[in-house]
Amino acid sequence: MTEPTGRIAAMLGPAASRGGVAFLGIGLVDAIGTGLYLAGSALFFTMVIGLSTAQVGIGLSVAGVLGLAAQPAIGWLADRWGPKRILMALNLYRAAGFTAYVMVDDFTGFIVVAAALGVGEQAVFPIYQALAEQLVGPEKRVAMMARMRVVFNVGFTLGALLTTVAVAIGTRWAFNAIILGNAASFVVAAALLWRIRLHGEETKVAKKSPLRLVALRDARYMAVAAVNGVLVLHISLLGIAVPLWATQHTSAPKPVVGVLLVVNTVLAVLFQVRASKGTETVGGSVRAMRIAGAALVACCALLAFAPRVESTPLLVGVLILGVVALTAGELYQSAGGWGLSYALAPNRSRAEYLATFNLGSSAQFVLGPSLVTVAVLGNGATGWLVLGACFAAAAAAVGPLAKAAESRTQLTESAEPDAVPA
Repeated sequence: MTEPTGRIAAMLGPAASRGGVAFLGIGLVDAIGTGLYLAGSALFFTMVIGLSTAQVGIGLSVAGVLGLAAQPAIGWLADRWGPKRILMALNLYRAAGFTAYVMVDDFTGFIVVAAALGVGEQAVFPIYQALAEQLVGPEKRVAMMARMRVVFNVGFTLGALLTTVAVAIGTRWAFNAIILGNAASFVVAAALLWRIRLHGEETKVAKKSPLRLVALRDARYMAVAAVNGVLVLHISLLGIAVPLWATQHTSAPKPVVGVLLVVNTVLAVLFQVRASKGTETVGGSVRAMRIAGAALVACCALLAFAPRVESTPLLVGVLILGVVALTAGELYQSAGGWGLSYALAPNRSRAEYLATFNLGSSAQFVLGPSLVTVAVLGNGATGWLVLGACFAAAAAAVGPLAKAAESRTQLTESAEPDAVPA
């Protein structure tokens, strides 16, 4: 396999090497499988297993809570044994868990499998982050994650398109193929990970103390993670609040929801890398988070105003502008969040800190749907304006909080040496 050259190499940036291309390939395979699952899981759980929507919600909530609890410990393991090994293990673990889903035929079995999967599912992304840094170094790690995010978006879309074929067939075996396809993607990802060479980093085993979850006790770092968790609510806005608001609270035609999602996906693919420029430092990351906050405030204002627009073309235009602002918030929050999570994490416990920072994003998946449906949509335009004020407050707070956490990181790094080979 030759390394990419010319225009392709320029587009790949830090991924323009065999290891970098393989890393993006792993992300693409993972995302295609996940896209299959996300697009077809609700139908699989209700039509094949025979669960009610309430039972599905309970099971996935249990999985989400367990995923929250397990993330820091899994990050600690990645610091001890290396992110490559732990990510391979997580992929094989997920493959076994999703394979078990096709053997489930009642609510009890569903709860058991969902809970087991939840333990490892949410820790995957921060371990990807730790591995990206090992591949390309501190100067290019955010740029690599931006390209991985683009690959994820493409993979999710391809997986969702493949799901439409299985749904059209509509048999039990077709729905099983969705779940098994997701499981197979994790096996392939683990095999590709095994082939990545990290120039000796993976042979280093950190001399770490027993599990003490030091990141959770780092109040300054956790404060920055909490602010990031507020801004990451854009995920629930795009997936839940915007579709429901557009179809139930405005006179927009229902097909506009598909258009809005396409706009988001296209903009994310085209501009994520550009939004990540300059976010390798704390100052650059703070600027990105402030831009994200401003964009999300604009999104809330536009969506609050949308029901007052009577002309359908103008209404669709307002909704599209709202999603454009939402996407800008998404892109800059992602880049700023990656930059801060890296820059404020001590070298000796990098993966544990990254996994702990991800708790804010993971909490969004547990709390976000209820928050946006009850607190925001339930209060109409007022709910959107209050949410916008929360985004503004988070954007204003991120600078002072990041500065305080940075001073702690500098003191810690000067006082304690990095881990050394065993």
